[in-house]
Amino acid sequence: MSTTWETIEERERRVRGTRTTSAMLRAGEQVPAGNTLKSAIAERPFISREDLRGIARQDYERPVITLYLNFSADRVVRADRPVFLSIFSSLRHQALEAGKTYIESLPHTQRLGVPEDLRDVQDFLEKYEPAGARALVIFKSDAQLNRVMPLPVRVADSLTIDGDPYVEPLEAIMEEQQRVLVLDVAMDKMTFSIFELGYEQELQSISEELPRATDPFRPGKEERHRLAHVKWHFKAAAQLADRLFKERGCDHLLLIGDETGVKEFEDYLPKLLHDRLLAPISLSADDGPNRRRSAIEKALADQRKKEEESALDELGFFQGHGRLAAGLEVVLGSANLFLMRRLFISDDLAQAGYVCRNHHFLSLKPGSCPFDSQALLPAENVVDELIEIARLHGVEVMIVTQRQDLLAPYDRVAAVLVTETPIEELRAVSVTS
Repeated sequence: MSTTWETIEERERRVRGTRTTSAMLRAGEQVPAGNTLKSAIAERPFISREDLRGIARQDYERPVITLYLNFSADRVVRADRPVFLSIFSSLRHQALEAGKTYIESLPHTQRLGVPEDLRDVQDFLEKYEPAGARALVIFKSDAQLNRVMPLPVRVADSLTIDGDPYVEPLEAIMEEQQRVLVLDVAMDKMTFSIFELGYEQELQSISEELPRATDPFRPGKEERHRLAHVKWHFKAAAQLADRLFKERGCDHLLLIGDETGVKEFEDYLPKLLHDRLLAPISLSADDGPNRRRSAIEKALADQRKKEEESALDELGFFQGHGRLAAGLEVVLGSANLFLMRRLFISDDLAQAGYVCRNHHFLSLKPGSCPFDSQALLPAENVVDELIEIARLHGVEVMIVTQRQDLLAPYDRVAAVLVTETPIEELRAVSVTS
């Protein structure tokens, strides 16, 4: 095993370096939202990529509380109190213990602010109803930072107390999710918006005043005049769509409108956008926001199904060349050696295990971390820990939701490796002594 493991210095340098060069931290300003957690989620329940840049760059007057919390079905069932409140209490105790030296080094007023902010988070959670959310992210620092974001995807539970917000897991989730430029198509008005992580944000609209029929004796000329205006309108909208698509880093374009108008507008789009089109949606004026959101999510799910089928179809090739780890034990071994290039996990996979978050080490059995000999911490779901560590190290992660049947032959989890590696070696480094 001495040839397998890195030195502790190498390991710690690798862990410190996770995602520090991300483009998310290069620029941007924070978008203000509420001076309490309750007002923050009421005013702005979505943190955009632009918001996250500002949150990461801001200087804070006292420590930042960062909470990532899962809402699995068994956690939100009410008895005296939801289970996720007990999870938060446990995370708070661990964070206070882990950050004891840091907190005690703070000036008196900043030190007193830590329990105050933790109480505010507790009070918010006691009144919070998940309402279908899979997870929740909270950033809290007095009145200076109050942001809350419900997520439709799973996260690894964590609570940190530090001078800076712990944005890397949320950043990785955002980079992994599909970002859609949505365009409502009409002859006289085009409305552009961004859809991401279940939320839609309107960007801008452009309008065209179409000529009205004024001469009943020359209908052909009036119609040609009107069609010319429509042509100019569609051409301008296509150019703006191309610019917004690139500037906003979108993955797909979705057109909403009547079939005739959408079909005609498609002819004006450049090839790049043509190649990124989702199946168009037709909605009536009576369809409300819930119907609209469901239709957009269905279009994304249909696209996701195709992508999963294509990606999972390649696993047999990598398996035949000795570059596939299959099954949780072997995949954990490949994660411990940082050999994963791509990770595929069935959305319903869950398994208790153990973790060293300081050195990104995972195990299905109790023991000590081979890098610092400290006891591994129990993890309610080691799969969530695996996903987070993979994301932090730039591994391409696919949570399989539509075609889990194609992942079943690989025991619901598989990793494409950077190089051919004996399976027994991977299995050996997924356990501790």
